[in-house]
This record gives sequence, C-alpha cells and structure tokens, in this order.
Amino acid sequence: MQEWQRQRSEKIADLVLGAHLLAYLLTLSVFIVRLPRSYSYPSLNAVLLGFFVPATVFIIIDYYLLSNFTSSRQKNMLLCWNITKHTVLFFLITYVLIFTQTTLQLQGALYLLPVVLAAISLGRVGGLIFSLAASLSLFMMTLEKTYFYIEISLEAAFLLSGIFLLMAWFLGSVIEVENNTSQQLANLVNEDELTGLGNHRLFQERLKFLVSSAAMDNKPLSLILLDIDNFKEYNDTYGHSQGDFILKELAALLQQNVPPGAELARYGSDEFSVILPGFSLEKAAGAADFLREIVSKHCFSAEGIHPYEELTVSAGVANLPYHACNREELLDAADEALYSSKVTGSNKVRVYLGVLEKIRHMAEDDDREVINSLCTLMTLVNAKDRYTYGHSERVAYYIREFAAYLELSEEFSRLLEYGAFLHDIGKLETPREILNKKGSLSEKERATMQEHPEWGAEILSPVRFLQPVVTMVLHHHENYNGTGYPSGLAGEEIPFAARILRIVDSYDAMKTVRPYHKPLTLGKIFLELQYGSNRLYDPKLVEAFIDMIRKKDMETAKSKVYLQVFK
Repeated sequence: MQEWQRQRSEKIADLVLGAHLLAYLLTLSVFIVRLPRSYSYPSLNAVLLGFFVPATVFIIIDYYLLSNFTSSRQKNMLLCWNITKHTVLFFLITYVLIFTQTTLQLQGALYLLPVVLAAISLGRVGGLIFSLAASLSLFMMTLEKTYFYIEISLEAAFLLSGIFLLMAWFLGSVIEVENNTSQQLANLVNEDELTGLGNHRLFQERLKFLVSSAAMDNKPLSLILLDIDNFKEYNDTYGHSQGDFILKELAALLQQNVPPGAELARYGSDEFSVILPGFSLEKAAGAADFLREIVSKHCFSAEGIHPYEELTVSAGVANLPYHACNREELLDAADEALYSSKVTGSNKVRVYLGVLEKIRHMAEDDDREVINSLCTLMTLVNAKDRYTYGHSERVAYYIREFAAYLELSEEFSRLLEYGAFLHDIGKLETPREILNKKGSLSEKERATMQEHPEWGAEILSPVRFLQPVVTMVLHHHENYNGTGYPSGLAGEEIPFAARILRIVDSYDAMKTVRPYHKPLTLGKIFLELQYGSNRLYDPKLVEAFIDMIRKKDMETAKSKVYLQVFK
C-alpha cells in the first residue's frame, strides 16, 4: 500500500467512524426523548452510563481496526467486526422502538442508520440484507400494534422499506464502483504492465516503509537486485518483443521461487528487486544464489538460440543494518554489489564489499574495528571514483583465478585476493581531478599519483591480520627492470605477490574504459603484456597469466558463482 492509499484509507476510516458515532448519538437521542417524563435522574444517568461505556469501547476498537487492518486475513476480521457492530446498532434501535412507552411519528426511520452504514462498509449486498431485516422488523411492529408502542401506518412502513432498499442499493453500488475504480488506479500506479509485478514506484514506497519498520523493531532487512546478463545483446539480436516474453517468463519464475514474506518488484528494464524483511545477510545471500541457480537451469520458452547459450542473472546483496542505516544507503550498497557481480563476469551473486566481509570473518577481534574503518574508506573510494572501486573488485577476482591456476596455497590465495582488493585504497588521498583527467598528467600530478601505494600501505599497516599484504600494496607499481616506484626494486627484489598484482592490475586497466584511453582488444592486451615481459613484468608469471586467459577464455565463458563470503 502506497502513501496515497494509506492516507485515503485513514480518511475513509475517520469518516466511517464519525458516521457510526453520529448514528449511536441519534439512537440515544430518540431513546431519551421517548422516556417517560417521570423517569428519575439517577435512572437516566445509569442508562446514559450504560450506553456511553460500551459505545466508547466500540469506538476505540473501531478506530484501531479501520486504521490498521490491511492484510487479507485482517480484512476478513474487519468484515466480521463490521457485521457485528451493524447488527448491534440494529438491535439497539429495535430495543428503543419496542421497549420505550411513548410514541414518535416515523421513528422507524432510525433503521436508515444501520442500512446506510452497512451499505458503506459492506457494499450493496450487505446493505440490502440489512434493509430487508429493517423492513421485516418494521412490518412486524406495524402489524402487531397491541404489543409495540409504535405509531406508523402500513403505507408509511411500505414507504420506509422502499427508502431502505433504495438507499442500500444506491449507496452500496456507488461504494463498490468507487472501490473498484480505486483498485484499478492503484494497479495502474503500482503494477508493472508487462510482468504484473510491483513497479519501481511501489518498490521505493515499500522499501521506505519496510526500512522504517525494521529500524523501529531493531530487525534486519536485506535487499537483492537481480539483472539479466547480456540482455541488451539479446534484444538487439531477436527484437524487443522477444525480450518482453523473456521478462514475463522470468518474472513468473522468480515469483514462484522467492522466499515467503519476500516482496518482488521490477526495478528497471531488465532488473528485478527482492526485499527480504527479517533476513540476515547470510540468509539473503543464500536466497539470491538459489534464485540465480533456478534461472540458470530454466529452459525459457522464448530462449530460441540465445547468442550466449543460456539466459542467466547476476545479483547484488546488501543488508540493513550491516551495510547501511537508511533506505538510500541500502539501495546504493545493493546496486554496487550488483555492479561488482556484472563487472567480474556473469551468473554471479556478490555481497556488498564481499572481500572485506571475508576479511572481517577471518580477522581477530582486535582488528575488526580497523576493518570496519576500511569498509568505510572503500565506500568513500567508490563515491569518489567508481572506476577504482570496480577495478579493485575485478582485480581481486582475476588474481584469485590466477592463484588457483598457479596452484598456490589457499591461505596465500586469500591474502592475494585481500591485497588486490585494497591495492588502490591509497587513491582516497588522490584528488579527483587527477584520477579522472583525460589528458596527460603534469610532472607534479604524476608525482602525486605515484604516492598512492605508500598511502595505501600506511592505511593498512595498523591491521595486524593484513601485514603480509602491506608490501604487496606498497610495491605493486614496481617494474621488473627497476624503473618503477616507489622504491625502484627490480627482479626478485620485488615481493612475489606484488609481481602477480602488477600483471593483473595492468590487464584490467588495459581492458576497461578510462577517461584517458579506450579499452584494448584481447589480442592487443596480449601483445602489450608480452612487450612488457622482463621490462615491466616477471616473464614467467606473465607467460602463465596469458596462458590462463587463453585457456579459460574469461572474456566470454560463463563463470561459476562467486559467493564465498561465508565459506
């Protein structure tokens, strides 16, 4: 329910509550008017107290239910409550008409109150049922004047019955039309026409509400963003109408497999969102991986001869309060995680700052406060220069693959990954205009840029757990022939981890778009790496890296899920 719908419901609840209160007051007024003049004040006070106490309880319950009951189960309870209170009002009026001992012309018109209220809250059918009950009661009292103090002609009874039926039919029909129109408008505003899921507007409204609720209740909330891999190429090849079939089928598949309590929406053209109230980060990551696997195994009816063999999705996961403290930060974190999963390939699930999450899990308690600071610093690096953040994510991914290819130990592979992810953290001190300058750097700007390895090493040095990667970060711009910086080390003097990072860092820089150069083709990248062999790069390592890239064909092959945060 969006804000405008909530406001509408609250206003209607106020109006209905006022109408009920007025109906009870009118009934009480008629009851007092019909009391004998000799009626004592103590007895009258007792009657008034006996009326107002239950009436006040009814009003409080009524207001609470009308304002808060919105789910389907709650709406059934609200329906039972409405029937109950209209029935109570009906019998109260009947009691007033039967058991008071003075007469009042057209007092049967009091039955209009429950009839109108029933038509408003129960619709046409409910209003007609109460109008028939009122008409039957009125005829019985008219025909049995011996027993009832009611002075009304049979013609007037027929007239009132007709008015009851007309009011019930007309008001009930108007209310049903209004409700149906309101629902159709809500669907137009909230529903994605193609997939039938909630649209971006509804997603933002629900995320705002659920984040607020999670913060108030001190409960976690996770967010998954999913994106179809290579969908633009699919649309370009087979046309957008074929792509629409894919979107509808994928939406139905996700709807069938999201966890109970999750809220699925179409976030963008080929992106979907899943809000998971109460889900921890680990549980949300597992849910995202399950959805990814379901999609990768599904045979889409519109798939045809997809140019990328199969349709897959990549996903980003973020958690409140683990990664964010408000809606905007949570959405940005999930978006960055999705971006990370896309830039390192496809068919992956990534957790926001996933490498740092692994570092956090491996670190000792004394280091965790510093690692929390590193998370904040990497967030600032991303805000300052998104390329640097994405570059760090990709380099960490490639270096992990290279470590596996070289059959290095698991412990050393992890340290390589951590160092690769953090190797450019020193650029936090580098001015933005230098990082994104399109032309050549001046001597002064180049000197400033070349300070970032030392700044990075200085930032990481307080973390005892990361001491083995400090030299890797410090020397990742050293050249094999001794012409690099900051220390001018050469050959075997350069730490082994730094020599690996030097190759992978250059590879990713050459294959991505930067303000000062266009990406190179894979063939040209190989030529540049070979040209730099024994000059910039360790010749044995660069040869092994090129061999790995060729064998794995990492540019086009479908990679396995990169979800190792909790493993």
